[in-house]
Amino acid sequence: MNLPNVTIRQLEYLIAIAETGSLTTAATRCHVSQAAISLALTEVERALGLRLVIRSPRRGASLTAAGKQVLTDARRVVGAMSDLGVEARGLGRHMSGTLVVGCYGPIAPFHLPAAIATFENDHPDVSVRFLEGTLPEIQDHLLDGRCEIAFLYDQDVYPTITFRTLYDRRPAVLLPGGHALAGRASLALAELADEPFILLDVPPSERYFRSVFDAAGLVMSPTHRARSFELARSLVARGLGYSMTVQQPALSHSYEGREIVALPLLDEAPTTPVVMGWPAGGPLTHRAQAFLDHCEKLFGR
Repeated sequence: MNLPNVTIRQLEYLIAIAETGSLTTAATRCHVSQAAISLALTEVERALGLRLVIRSPRRGASLTAAGKQVLTDARRVVGAMSDLGVEARGLGRHMSGTLVVGCYGPIAPFHLPAAIATFENDHPDVSVRFLEGTLPEIQDHLLDGRCEIAFLYDQDVYPTITFRTLYDRRPAVLLPGGHALAGRASLALAELADEPFILLDVPPSERYFRSVFDAAGLVMSPTHRARSFELARSLVARGLGYSMTVQQPALSHSYEGREIVALPLLDEAPTTPVVMGWPAGGPLTHRAQAFLDHCEKLFGR
């Protein structure tokens, strides 16, 4: 979409309105008066011939359908201009500004802290922010410009997302420390067929774990569904069933201090590689490319 007679500052104000849901809060965030925000919005709407924001004393400010489309383009333009400024000043390897990274929720603790800390250490003038969510949510955020790059699983990746694999890992079974099979070096899924299964249920994890059961010739029938990785581990530690995981923390105990054992599967099972994705059809910004290169070194196997 063309954005005629619209300034970068006006686009920044529109983004602030969309993200805060309030002209007053957007003005505070941008360090200007509410009148300046309101005027900028009016000028953008006049220039485009579209109503972008619905203003309501009770509900604040919400974007129209046209406003959401313009917001996507605005984020891309503002991001591109920020990166262009770095290039134009001839800073070369020096980078500054903010990079927003998305991450599929269950794998966030395994990737975001290390990636952010080490990247900011190497690039102290870059501030990394993050968004968590399901795989569909994070991919939507990539496409609407809320984040530039994201940690994903290679599951149901949109055709409009380009990605690069960081690493792949086979699933493991989680058992309580006192389980009769906990001392084994590995086991087959069929050996647990009569025991309750605890599913980590964050879309699209159910589909993946069901494919592991299918590969073993078994039917997956969860007794419990956990929406967080740590809850699934804690239920296992209490002896309420077994679970499966791809990511494995360094600690082998639950929040309560109860032991959890992770055993490799003997079965030939499908895997779900961890990838980094970004919107197809255009180059990464300088910051996002540097972050991708950094994570390939940090997590690549």
